[in-house]
Amino acid sequence: MILWPTLALALAPGPASGPPPPVFQGDPDAPLRLEAALEAAWRGTEAFGPWPVRPWTVRVHLDDAAFDRATGGFPGRDAAWVGDTLHLRPLERLRRRDLDRLLRHELVHRRLDGQGLRPWAEEARCLWAETHLRPPEAWPPAPEAALQHRLDRALRAGTPRLQAWAYGALRAWLDRKPLPPAPLPPPPARDPWRPVADSKLRRPLAASDFRRPLVPQIPAVTVVWPPERLPRVLRVQGRDQVWRPGAAWTFHGEVTFGEGAPVARLEGRVELRAVAEGWRLAWTAPETDWVAAAVEGELGAEAPIEAKRALAAVLIRWSMGPGRHRHVRGERCPLTHCAVVRCSAGPETQEAVRRAPALRLDPEGAFFCGSKGGVALSPRQVWGRGAASAPPAEAIPGDRWAAWERTLSPDQVAHLKRAVRPGLRPGQRGLRLGPSGPYPVEALRLAAGRAFGWTIWPSNACTAEPQPDGSLRLTGHGWGHNTGLCLATALHRARQGQPAEAILAEAFGGASMSYRDGGVTGAPVRVGGGTLRKSGRLGGQDPGPMEIAASGVQAGDGKTYRAVRPIQHVQMESGRELHVTVRYEVAP
Repeated sequence: MILWPTLALALAPGPASGPPPPVFQGDPDAPLRLEAALEAAWRGTEAFGPWPVRPWTVRVHLDDAAFDRATGGFPGRDAAWVGDTLHLRPLERLRRRDLDRLLRHELVHRRLDGQGLRPWAEEARCLWAETHLRPPEAWPPAPEAALQHRLDRALRAGTPRLQAWAYGALRAWLDRKPLPPAPLPPPPARDPWRPVADSKLRRPLAASDFRRPLVPQIPAVTVVWPPERLPRVLRVQGRDQVWRPGAAWTFHGEVTFGEGAPVARLEGRVELRAVAEGWRLAWTAPETDWVAAAVEGELGAEAPIEAKRALAAVLIRWSMGPGRHRHVRGERCPLTHCAVVRCSAGPETQEAVRRAPALRLDPEGAFFCGSKGGVALSPRQVWGRGAASAPPAEAIPGDRWAAWERTLSPDQVAHLKRAVRPGLRPGQRGLRLGPSGPYPVEALRLAAGRAFGWTIWPSNACTAEPQPDGSLRLTGHGWGHNTGLCLATALHRARQGQPAEAILAEAFGGASMSYRDGGVTGAPVRVGGGTLRKSGRLGGQDPGPMEIAASGVQAGDGKTYRAVRPIQHVQMESGRELHVTVRYEVAP
């Protein structure tokens, strides 16, 4: 709770107390960022009515979804009262608004509470208060009763198109100008890009929505690009679509986007809808198509196919676990939070997904990162849950993230102390920021990335050294959380000729894998001296396990190897080859 001392002194005559200060909730930076603006808005709206003496709260939400859940999703609104709580969208978004006008508008709503005004009349007074210190000497004559009723309905539960008309009408009324006519239902469009009715946008998917028939038991997923990632003028299918309230389009098949869009081409069902913040782009396709697009987005179209197969295996397994529910309604984002999507994948990447090994691993451990920099962390070290150990990692030659150094300023360190709550789960890595802490490294890295850019704190494998001036010197290795499949390693190993199965075994410590064509299940065996692999052409049929003499085999390097224990046959499908791997050591 803030004390608001200057406001109390300025407005309280004699011994009377000033207005009850609000209780701040949500974003810990809210009191520092909003106190002065709230005080100015309170003082600037005093002429519009008395301030209620009951307690009140200002809640600044950390994300838009939380604001929508708390307020019912007021379209186009950055602030809304629910009872005695003023809900505000995240501070990052409020920076782009005229904060003084926004707060003056909302504080007048509270001053008018209980005066019995109709919704349109109250909203008109709040609009006036945005730019005036006191009400006019006389308000304009009220509109006719039917128009008042329509304004009330539009303000309470109208579509974005109706609400835009209502606010335009109220501003015209305040200026004593003729009110614009109420919008009529849009006429049927002759354009081949028919605007799609809302009911059609939400109908269940059918196989006809996709160029290729849906494969049984392959679910469909939806990827959503947030409005801040899309320009207001978006080129789709060779035509510029200019944002306007209420616009909605749907496309089936192959959809192309122009320069400035974060995606180049999508295949499936694409929905483009105008929301208050801008365009909302949603792509729905079979999950295998999402996996292929994510593999290509993370690794690039030119990456070796074995690296693509390895990452596809991880994404397929991740999709089976609770991680797929991290967004509202199970949607996925095209960012590193889920996986980067820039374009529907090409034929080679789709083939890599089709041939991906079936990784037998707890889905909560199916992670990948850009680089481990030679330092691997377990899920428990990062998040305080999951596996407590991780296989060792090697630094990759030429990896730009093999080692890094950063220095955080005293102000940045102070922000992280406010943004991150101290305390660790069992086994979780933490850092002290001076005398305070420990703070979870993962939470510090994410908070630093959101506030100052994602390169400011590249990875979790790091150490921190507080400096005398309050700054923090960081040294570390890797890019991301240092857990799971390292993409830098996957690319390096694939270019060396290693198959996806060996890449996954290195990343996850010999996790069990099954191979689809032969129906044979086995584990890539842990090596004593190395791995011996022989390959044979399938020739259209499965010849069964390849026999290797138990007494010893001659390898290409001229050395003789013997099996450590009875030979285990492991069939690995890679193109049209059958691989058999045994554990071995050099014979004495």
